[in-house]
Amino acid sequence: MTLPAALDTLIRDDFAQVDEVIRKYMNQDVVLIRHAVELIIDSGEFRIRPALTLLTAGALGYAGPHRHALAAAIELIHGSLVLHHAVDELAGGAAAASENASLLGNAGNILLGDLLYTGAFRIIVDIGDMRLMQVLSDATTMIAEGEVMHLTEPASPAQDRARHIAILRARSAKLFEAACQCAAIIAAAPPAVEQMLAAYGLHLGTAYQVWREPAGPASGVAESLAGQESAQASAAIAPLAESPHKSALLECAAWAGQHAPDEPPLQ
Repeated sequence: MTLPAALDTLIRDDFAQVDEVIRKYMNQDVVLIRHAVELIIDSGEFRIRPALTLLTAGALGYAGPHRHALAAAIELIHGSLVLHHAVDELAGGAAAASENASLLGNAGNILLGDLLYTGAFRIIVDIGDMRLMQVLSDATTMIAEGEVMHLTEPASPAQDRARHIAILRARSAKLFEAACQCAAIIAAAPPAVEQMLAAYGLHLGTAYQVWREPAGPASGVAESLAGQESAQASAAIAPLAESPHKSALLECAAWAGQHAPDEPPLQ
């Protein structure tokens, strides 16, 4: 499943700028790093998180250069999490992690993941906004806590729906929330608007991840949960002024709740 078509029209040029930021901050002289960067840039629908950053900034009328730098940082954080997650899944015996882990093996994945993570925060430091640093550091801490909960005390949606959602939001949807909230911060949006967009990102991220959990399609509750979260994401941004970027955000919310059975889990 590909990203909504409207995104290509609205933010294609923006993504070219995001790619330039990523290449600038990652050492292109190291072949393996260059290879990892190109994999990130070519990752298709899994670039939904930086896409949301760009669309949110556009919906708020912000056209400054920080939107490209922020989207690049979000992309690098996600790449880091994918690599670290592959190691976590292998440690737990999950076969789904084998493709990601094959790039470098456990030790290499950890090192490369750390490098992507530090690259992301170098970008944030250069933007020079401590609120961004706070939101993203809090988000990555919660994501790590969510991974620990998932590995040590997992919960199925059929047996403990509330805990299942809490873990899913912590380990995956939190970065969607941060991607949208940080865009509101650089756009100097009022606190109420910032929280509105954070809620949008959290609900969209939850809907997106439901179908991509290994047990999602077979759980019997995934369709209803994804639909509810998708609807709440759309409702969260209803007060925003109408614009092509808002329309694209609404399209993304609907897209996120769709069943995508052929995709690998936990991306």
